[in-house]
Amino acid sequence: MKANLKKYSQANDAVFTARGTDSSRLEQLSDGVIALAITLLLVSLETPKTGDELLFFASDFLAFALSTIVLITIWYMHHLFFLRFGLRDKMIMLINSGLLVVVLFFVYPLKFIISFLLQYLKFIFLMLFDFAYDRQAFVQLVTEVSSWEKLPFIMMIYSAGYVALMLSFALFYRHALKKREELLLNQAEVEKAEQTMMVYFIQCSVAGLSISIAFGSLFTPIPWLSLLAGMIYFLIGPLVYFFGKRYAKKKSKQNEQLEKSIS
Repeated sequence: MKANLKKYSQANDAVFTARGTDSSRLEQLSDGVIALAITLLLVSLETPKTGDELLFFASDFLAFALSTIVLITIWYMHHLFFLRFGLRDKMIMLINSGLLVVVLFFVYPLKFIISFLLQYLKFIFLMLFDFAYDRQAFVQLVTEVSSWEKLPFIMMIYSAGYVALMLSFALFYRHALKKREELLLNQAEVEKAEQTMMVYFIQCSVAGLSISIAFGSLFTPIPWLSLLAGMIYFLIGPLVYFFGKRYAKKKSKQNEQLEKSIS
């Protein structure tokens, strides 16, 4: 199955030449750890015994499914890097070990955040359209599960995991760029690797800003400031988009200057 996925990824990667077509023990270990992380999500689901528990299970299953999609996305990002570069030196092993530890740590904060958001959005939807809802459960959600006092710490824990994940992938590509001559990377591959690395650094920076805002909210009388620590993640899309446009424009200008100098 993984061999077929590698063939599919290779066929749809127009820039990179696949240098890691053979699966190593390092990748197999990584696959096993990410599979374990998904298993941890699954075993956290309790078998329903009553109708109310079944309804809660259904809502909790959605959080599980979304969390699993995030973990599979992380696995695919990992798969692409090793397929593109095939690096397995000591530095890659060190970064990869840190990444796997972070993945196992990130499982429960990830599911907690997704589960909380789904429950919160459910209550908001019911209130907006004037449907009946459990007021006591809503009060418990906003006062006990995630009170204003707890929210900054929740955001700092989640964002710390996000920083570590994105930093790991950025360091993967940074190391690959250092090995460009050894890997015989062409200009297009170098540019794509640089762009991918910077996208990870952008996400890392946004998560770092989230930590700063959440930490700062502990020392201000404005309780909703900690919400900004979560909303700041909406900046990632526009920042990545504008960076991509600017990077492409910069490289196009450099290529034009190079062509003029040659001619």
